[in-house]
Amino acid sequence: MKRKIEMYPYGYIYRGKRTVLLWQTNDADTFMRDSGNRLIQARTMTSMKKLVRLAAADVRWSEYSEMDFDKFWTALKNLSPNRASSRKTCSVLLSGWNFIEDLGRTLNRKKEVKRLRSKLLNKAYQKLFHGCNLPPTTPKGKSYSPLWISSEIISLRTEFRSVWASFRSQGYIRP
Repeated sequence: MKRKIEMYPYGYIYRGKRTVLLWQTNDADTFMRDSGNRLIQARTMTSMKKLVRLAAADVRWSEYSEMDFDKFWTALKNLSPNRASSRKTCSVLLSGWNFIEDLGRTLNRKKEVKRLRSKLLNKAYQKLFHGCNLPPTTPKGKSYSPLWISSEIISLRTEFRSVWASFRSQGYIRP
């Protein structure tokens, strides 16, 4: 039996400009598309509400989340070998990673999503996840700050830049 789809407004900031999407979750986490299979996006919550007036009752408008890709790219640029990342850095990078994977899944861009799941990047993902020090996964009184090796940093930067450039060139990401 399929779970009911839950929908939430989810914005992203890129180059100082906000775009609002609708994130939906049931069996897979994706963003809402229109009947023409295009990503539904708006610059403001008000505009988004007007776009999806019929579905508005099903959207949890008060639970807005936002991903700042300007901060994501800065955090990625600032990773250094043998230097530990803070909880905040891990959270920004992990949130951006999840957003990009959800967008790739939404757009059926399997090739791009797969690029983010190499053996090396899976290890980096785990480091970021544990670096968020979430209470259910971090023992009380303990914390974890991941140290990076050059190959992880190079792979993270290379693959995310490539996937992002692909999304931008195809018009999925607004400048």
